[in-house]
Amino acid sequence: MKYTKASDKKQDAKTTKGLDKEEKSKFEKMDKKHRKPKSQEDDRKMDVANIKKIKSASKKHEAKEGKKGEKAEDKREKKKK
Repeated sequence: MKYTKASDKKQDAKTTKGLDKEEKSKFEKMDKKHRKPKSQEDDRKMDVANIKKIKSASKKHEAKEGKKGEKAEDKREKKKK
């Protein structure tokens, strides 16, 4: 299928369904930066890869924050004793 702006917008809307505002803005930035796709399928591959990058980055961040929260909680418990 030939790449067109209209079909790209539709596809991006489907691809970003379920993302929060912050993740959508990251996706849009990444979408603008990548090279012009040869076909719609090519664009879809790039979009899916970008979504995976965003999701893995947010998971890493959540895991890191979770560990920090646990450490802080442990410190509070030690102070109580």
